[in-house]
Amino acid sequence: MDQAGRPSALLGRLRRITPLVTGAVVAAVVTGLVVTVAVIVQAVALSSMLAALFHHAHAALGRELTWFAGATVVRGLANGLSEPVTSRIAAPLRRELRARTMRLVLDRGPFGSSDATVQLATRGIDAIENYLARYVPALVLATLAPVVLLAWLANHDALSALIVLVSVLLLPIFMVLLGLEARGKMQERWSEQQRLAGYFGDVVRGMTVLKSFNRSKDAVANLDAAGVALRRSTMATLRVAFLSGFALELLSSLATALVALVLGLRLLNGSLALSVALAVLLLTPEVFLPLRRSAAQYHASSEGIAAAGDLLTRLEAAPAPGAAAVPVAFSTIELDGLVLGADRQRTAGDAALDLTIESGSLVLVTGPSGAGKTTLLRTIAGLRDPAAGRVLVDGVDVARLSPDQWRRQVGWLPQDPALPGRDVRDVVCLGDVSISDSTIRANLDQLELDLDLDRPLGEGSAELSAGERRRLALVRCLVRGPQLLLLDEPTAHLDPYSADLVVRVITGLTMTRIVATHQPFRADQVIELLPVVRRG
Repeated sequence: MDQAGRPSALLGRLRRITPLVTGAVVAAVVTGLVVTVAVIVQAVALSSMLAALFHHAHAALGRELTWFAGATVVRGLANGLSEPVTSRIAAPLRRELRARTMRLVLDRGPFGSSDATVQLATRGIDAIENYLARYVPALVLATLAPVVLLAWLANHDALSALIVLVSVLLLPIFMVLLGLEARGKMQERWSEQQRLAGYFGDVVRGMTVLKSFNRSKDAVANLDAAGVALRRSTMATLRVAFLSGFALELLSSLATALVALVLGLRLLNGSLALSVALAVLLLTPEVFLPLRRSAAQYHASSEGIAAAGDLLTRLEAAPAPGAAAVPVAFSTIELDGLVLGADRQRTAGDAALDLTIESGSLVLVTGPSGAGKTTLLRTIAGLRDPAAGRVLVDGVDVARLSPDQWRRQVGWLPQDPALPGRDVRDVVCLGDVSISDSTIRANLDQLELDLDLDRPLGEGSAELSAGERRRLALVRCLVRGPQLLLLDEPTAHLDPYSADLVVRVITGLTMTRIVATHQPFRADQVIELLPVVRRG
């Protein structure tokens, strides 16, 4: 099994990502030790009572009963509190992983399809929480309990301890063989879930086109086939889980039977005390019980293990966020030998970009489609890494700036802006309660949008025309008062009058503006990008 993919190795990787995991591990260790000690006390007290009653029917059992009752209560409390306590610690981990995933998606885009990314960020992270809250305590208990119990057995009956130890040492062979098979099945199942999520989203979004070409039945049939494949992989995983459980149950039963046989023979020849024999017999199954439970939780948490491996690989590969503070009011943006993107082969006449943009200036980015206008804006916004060179803000590389602080200073209007929200106010504010209605109204009036702030807009603001949605997206940028405004084709889908209005508004602004457009208008600087030659 790949070392990085083992469940215990995943726990170490989670600890490197966030320190919250340490609290869950500590809680699991404490409860595991308490449960193990309580089991030993129960076994010793119960065996002492039975032995005393065997030798004398009226033996005093008050002290043993007290110990047994106390150990039972402690064991019940520890077992009952283990999962809730670990779950309470794991909940902040879920929130932190989801926040880091969303920041990574904002930085680098979705992981493959957007639907697969949603699956990973929702169900996948929930499965990771379940893995930490359930499997980790079972794994810790399976590690601690056999060691402590074997130590007690070795101290009181070395022969029985030896038999149990040999049986326990055989378990890794079965667990490794079955674990290899289970790991492959759970990875296959998670991958199929990701593919099914992406395919389902593509089918739903393209159903109108599929209907128009009379191909919807084929798409539904393919979707059904993907569902059948997922069902088969799920059943294969369950078969491995049942086989694993059967193997562990068989081995633990054989070990317990062998210990019972040896104890019986030794009791017959009088070489062993009855109380010790009963205690050993009671504790022998307890050595294997945590191992069986951890194996069961391993299969129950297989989805979380697969999701954790997928997510951690992406988080570990992400560059560390910058720590430099963003200037409150920066004066220059400098493109220092900037080359746009590793997937582009520059033409001979297309040199790297070297220029300085002064604060408050208006810069146009022009060039044919595919020349890299959008890529340049995304690189300046810190949403994409350049192939070479740097973007400097007052001499500091954008890659070293705090992403959250930098994006608060940037207004970004993409070519196809998404406009989620119930009404106009929700669409513009995006949850920012500091934006006042008067600010929204002033910017709406500036762009001649006569919209009531409480007007419902439907999903994706579908109640508005394409031109109105375009201007509303610009309003959403302006109400935040950014220092830098990055506009990608702000006059697209606009009639001539509305396009002239948007141009007048943009030229009248005072913040730094960088506009990618095919429509030239008066500006302080013009960056003309030449066509590129694609590899392949």
